[in-house]
Amino acid sequence: MPRREELSKCLRRRAFYIEPRSASGEPSIDCGVLPSYPTPRTFLSRTKTFALLVLLCAVAALVGLRFSESLQGTDFPDFYCAARMLAQGQGHQLYNADIQHQYQARYAGRVGTLYIHPPFEALLYLAVAWLPMRRAYLLWSFLNLAFMAIAARRLTNQVLPTWNWRYLVAASLTFVPLLLCCIQGQDSLLLLLLVVLAFTDLRQGRAFVAGFWLGLGLFKFQLILPIVLVLVLTQSKPARNPLVKAFILVALALAALSAVICGWSVFTVYPNFLAHLQQQPFAGIVPSAMANFRGFTYFFLHQSPGAVTALLMLSAAALIKTLTDWKRARLRSQPSSATSHHEFDLAFASTILFALLISYHLNPHDLSLSLLPISLLLHHNLGRKPRLARAAKWITLASLGILFLPPLHLWALKAGAYALVALPLLALFLFGISSARQDTATAVPAG
Repeated sequence: MPRREELSKCLRRRAFYIEPRSASGEPSIDCGVLPSYPTPRTFLSRTKTFALLVLLCAVAALVGLRFSESLQGTDFPDFYCAARMLAQGQGHQLYNADIQHQYQARYAGRVGTLYIHPPFEALLYLAVAWLPMRRAYLLWSFLNLAFMAIAARRLTNQVLPTWNWRYLVAASLTFVPLLLCCIQGQDSLLLLLLVVLAFTDLRQGRAFVAGFWLGLGLFKFQLILPIVLVLVLTQSKPARNPLVKAFILVALALAALSAVICGWSVFTVYPNFLAHLQQQPFAGIVPSAMANFRGFTYFFLHQSPGAVTALLMLSAAALIKTLTDWKRARLRSQPSSATSHHEFDLAFASTILFALLISYHLNPHDLSLSLLPISLLLHHNLGRKPRLARAAKWITLASLGILFLPPLHLWALKAGAYALVALPLLALFLFGISSARQDTATAVPAG
């Protein structure tokens, strides 16, 4: 017994001895478990995160400093001046073009395109409008990159576990529409974040939360409404009902908020403003710059009666194809299986591409939303050895390569032919889903 007490005292003198203080405390070396220290892998992960933050800050600073000197060609002054109007109690004049131009001349030193988004979004820009415009633009550039980083982290954690979210963010910075969104001071990356949140929640069976996120995306209703329409037509009743309830609740709340900002007349003034927008000298609506069915038909048929017919036929065919993708996903899925998640991912990717192609209004920076289906298609196409649809797979990869070619976007913008970018998007919509689905069928056999 004395020898045992001596041994115990001797151990207590050693620096590495850790005496447990409670049942839940860390185990001591007596228990045969060494104390835990940060591993080299953890250190490396933190180093990569820090390096990515430095990269994002550098990009945001470059964008902000380079373009804050001359904001003449960006959209940010439109949002900034709209927020200034709200801050000064001019919400009831928000859709008065002359008043908007007065505020633009005062704060931006120029008269440009008008603020055309719903009233409630102007409140969001109040978060930066308290600063002088150049500093507000720099802060919004940081926020845009933060939206992208959060979306990438959420997507890789819950859907793409083999991907590194830092690399995904770095690769996304080479996508011209994303850079255009940052340069223009636009809100498309915020929409991408909301759609990613809705997608991951719906994938996990949290339909009510998914409907909440989609409702918050109504500042771009021309893109959100087609997505919600497809989900309402395709989801089972246990998922559809809470999604619709949450979406309607958020929509009503945002409508009430808009009425508080602009008065009840906003429900007639705003639609009338949009209906006559093209009559304004700085409307900012250029169909030939829309990479969707509207831009594509306008590019070849202009405003002929055949253009409207072609647009309706293409939109109807795209809707049928998207609904078919969801039906096929339900038939091929097995409850609580990897196949179920694969099929859901591909059907949702098809839905996003459908919304982009049929949207009535689409700017080049709005293609930032296509990063979600692009990521899903790459995840399901790469890393497998397909035995079927080899041609479709190559068409998919070629379309992705074309979309990530900066010279293509720059040439199309300069030549007034950005509508042609709809072609690789259409190829992804037609061939990408089918090739990835057949790869999945080969890799994960049903039954």
